[in-house]
Amino acid sequence: MDKYTLYDIAHNPDMIHRGVGEPQVIEIALGITAVIKLVHFNNPIGVNAGIIQTPEAIIFIDSGMSLYSGEYIWSIAEKKMTKEEDILLILTHKDTDHCFGMDAMKRRGADVLAHVHSGEIMKTMGDLSNNPIAQRIRKKFYPEDVLGNVVVSEPDEVINSDVILDIEDEIKILSVPGHTPGDIAVYHSKSKVLFTGDIVVEGRDPRIRPDSIKVETWISNLERLKELDIEWIVPGHGAVSKPDIIDSNIHYLEKQL
Repeated sequence: MDKYTLYDIAHNPDMIHRGVGEPQVIEIALGITAVIKLVHFNNPIGVNAGIIQTPEAIIFIDSGMSLYSGEYIWSIAEKKMTKEEDILLILTHKDTDHCFGMDAMKRRGADVLAHVHSGEIMKTMGDLSNNPIAQRIRKKFYPEDVLGNVVVSEPDEVINSDVILDIEDEIKILSVPGHTPGDIAVYHSKSKVLFTGDIVVEGRDPRIRPDSIKVETWISNLERLKELDIEWIVPGHGAVSKPDIIDSNIHYLEKQL
């Protein structure tokens, strides 16, 4: 990673690359890790990612907004790897702050799973010379490299409905469009931890954009998440939260109707 090694980034906060930010690593339960406050070049609240580690598999949820963030997330999981696990990266949606770090996992053998809608968008993102967000970031920080050699590739597998992963611990991948038409949430039933991507956020209001789906449907999908037995939520942005954060998001959305 250029002037910083993975060990440095994982163990010495003073040496964390600017393309990583000031992340916090929270072990929520055995094998369940939230990596929050990764760098976000447009939002000081940062962006979140997650790791689920079982004897059979290592599952990354999102990869940050730079290759450096992806490398940092990988370094956290690497400490406990046996090198025998299957590796999967689940992208909660196609936004740059959640997928720009994906090549850190992809080039090490990870399969990438996303919603079919996200997959269609990601097909067009590989060449960052045409990506307006990447251009703005590079212009802002020029000549400092804060993105790294970002490569966005088409997912290996896409879904358009709920899926349960066939591994030792039950992991549900839930199709929950809202912030985008391709939102995915990931639920680990044993630990009762839910990773939501941007369909749920903390410390800021949910972002309704031109490509967001109908607010009524977004609310309906949040109500469906409330049916899960949840202990902790790792939102797309903000602090690890209790499940009542879903109601806060619903309340804001209802006011927009």
